[in-house]
This record gives sequence, C-alpha cells and structure tokens, in this order.
Amino acid sequence: MNILTFQITEKDIEQYAVISGDTNPIHLDIDAAKQHGFPDRVAHGMLTISKVLGVLSNDVLSPYEAITDYNFSFSAPVFAGNQITLSIKQTKNSISVSGECEDKKVIKGFVRLAE
Repeated sequence: MNILTFQITEKDIEQYAVISGDTNPIHLDIDAAKQHGFPDRVAHGMLTISKVLGVLSNDVLSPYEAITDYNFSFSAPVFAGNQITLSIKQTKNSISVSGECEDKKVIKGFVRLAE
C-alpha cells in the first residue's frame, strides 16, 4: 500500500473556479461558506478528484497504464489549506483510494485501468 499526500490551496480553489466556471460563493467567499455552516471555503469536489487523479498519474501509474473509469464519493468536505493523505492499493486492473484529512475520511473510491 502506498501513502501519498497533497494539499488543496486557496490558489487551487480560485483557479479551479475560473477554469470550471463554478463560482459558487461557498468556494470563494469565507463569509458565504460560514453562512452555510462551513468553517472555511469549501474546495470543489471535482478539484479534489482531479488532484487525486494527478497524484495517481504522476506517482503511481506507469506511462503505459491508462485510467478507463473512476468513481469517488465524499464523506466530509475539503477546505482551503487542507492536506489530504491518500492510502492507495493497486491490484492488476484497479486502484482503490481512501483519503483522510485531520483524522477524518474525506474521499474514497477507485479507478479502473485498461487491460
């Protein structure tokens, strides 16, 4: 099993909002996030998934392995500044991923690899 980490920065969230067009205030305005019960700006779910896929592509997969499908679910929000620790388990045609932040599971899922 591999253990890898990445961080979601405020700059990541701001850039992702521009690229994706998702300018929901809970992502960009701390006061709006707090009005919705969050302690800080919430990272976009797809931003978090893209960071996970980036870690897998850069640090786990060989150049000859290709992702054909993925499925992730969130069990807690990810906030600006959070560091996510991924537990990664690879089998022949898939990789299971579990991510924790501050001792709380925040994301889990899998990717399928081309055979």
